[in-house]
Amino acid sequence: MPLDSRNYSLPASFWLVALAAASFGIGLALFSLARLRIRQIVLWPVPSPQCASLFTGNLLQMFHPVSGFDFREHVRKTYGPVSRFHGLLGDQVLLISDPKALTSMLGKNQDAFEETEWFIECFRHVIGPGLFSSTGALHRKQRKLLNPIFSTHRMRSMVPLIHKITVQLLDILQEKVADGVQEIEMSDWFGRLALEMIAQGGLGHTFESFRTGAENDDFRTAIKEFSPAVARLQVFLSVFPLVSKWPSKLLRFGAACLPWPDLHYIIKLADTMGRSAKRLFETKRELLANEDAGLKSRVDEGKDIISVLMRENADVVDDSRMQDDEIMAQMITMLVAATDTTSLALSRIAYLLSQHQDAQDRLREEVNNAVASGGTELGYDTLVGLPHLDAIYRESLRLHPPASFVAHVCNADTTIALSRPIPGALTQQSSLFVPRGTIIIVDILGVNRDQSIWGGDADSWKPERWLAPLPDSVADAHIPGVYGNMMTFLGGSRSCIGFKLSELEIKVALSQLVRSFRFLPSKEEVVWRLGPVTTPSVKGSTTLTPKLPMLLKRA
Repeated sequence: MPLDSRNYSLPASFWLVALAAASFGIGLALFSLARLRIRQIVLWPVPSPQCASLFTGNLLQMFHPVSGFDFREHVRKTYGPVSRFHGLLGDQVLLISDPKALTSMLGKNQDAFEETEWFIECFRHVIGPGLFSSTGALHRKQRKLLNPIFSTHRMRSMVPLIHKITVQLLDILQEKVADGVQEIEMSDWFGRLALEMIAQGGLGHTFESFRTGAENDDFRTAIKEFSPAVARLQVFLSVFPLVSKWPSKLLRFGAACLPWPDLHYIIKLADTMGRSAKRLFETKRELLANEDAGLKSRVDEGKDIISVLMRENADVVDDSRMQDDEIMAQMITMLVAATDTTSLALSRIAYLLSQHQDAQDRLREEVNNAVASGGTELGYDTLVGLPHLDAIYRESLRLHPPASFVAHVCNADTTIALSRPIPGALTQQSSLFVPRGTIIIVDILGVNRDQSIWGGDADSWKPERWLAPLPDSVADAHIPGVYGNMMTFLGGSRSCIGFKLSELEIKVALSQLVRSFRFLPSKEEVVWRLGPVTTPSVKGSTTLTPKLPMLLKRA
């Protein structure tokens, strides 16, 4: 029956109830905010820069894409390894690079410190229940199943595949420089290389990233565009926990109603990644169930990381087994995380080699000598045993970690130990009380460049420091990182699970590239932008898409 022309309206009582509920919600939020600010009074003696804004505090200075590095260095060198700065609406945020404090956070007190709620909830809604978005028992279960798959034995078996993928890039670059020196935008090619390595070695899938027209692959595009899309929303993500517990359908409806193209775009990327991962998962499950010839014809012959995980998971009989949505989330997590970090580390190392031709020559000579002794495709043991290659890799990741910081939140009143007393009112204290709800920025760059640990040349790129015994101060600092006395891959239960794979991929790629090409600096000035990961760009560029112009010629 058609509606008549009468004006239908909700009764006044409904609006009164809605207004009362909204007022209660706002009042509760303000009460919680005021309660936290009062509890954070105990942090006021911790030294800090002057508050720049009553609303945003020092956030715009601390996380400015261009000047943020300089401001953070100023704070670290002026106020020490434990300092604070002002966040939104008077929030007190701690900036910590003290190794003992980080050991306290990432070790015995790790249950009291998790990734921030906006990080957890954002990745839960966008990617699913993977390593990034799981916490507590669920995160421990996933790590327990995944850790053995990233063993050294597994890395050895992946070397031939990584060599084969790198050769595909070499062939393209050789063609481009056939007529002499050429300027090439290398960040895109490093991104293609890193994506193909983790896609084939991790998922047994190829994006055919070096093929003309690969840009039209929706799944590949979504993976490539995901991090820049998140970066565009970063300023607003701190308010996401206010609505993150809403049902997904309601969140999507609300997002669709907002005139916010960047938000609509990231939802589109999430849908694309989810659909593609599900198709890939279902195909892989069918092949694994049959163990037929079709599996042997797949990339890496069914020995990829996810195939191994699915086999191992099928043998688990209790609650430790991963659900299907968890495995699909691991697939997307692996693609996003490994592509960005590996490609950006490669970009930085190639840039540094272009600035230091003597180091590039030594590396080329070392690799050529190894090839003359052992063959074109260097094996795992040879690669990890090349001292100059290892020194350049370690020093580059020490001085320029792809992610220079990570944010944690204290979810319970906790006291953390300190390496040395904080100047000022806390001079005699060897510990610091951190109230529940306080955000802590783990200053990865601060630990890696601490002069009291690494010496007066800590801010300089000196690969040769790794060719001699490190200062006793490095061992004495007891840095809680999982790799090389640095915090580049973090530490504790949320450390980077794939750091061995990333090291292998980078070393294989570098050993092949320096044999074939000489990296030379571009005439354009390259700048490095602060964000969730540090990305290269050209001075004056306004796009968030990484860009690294570089001159290349045959070696």
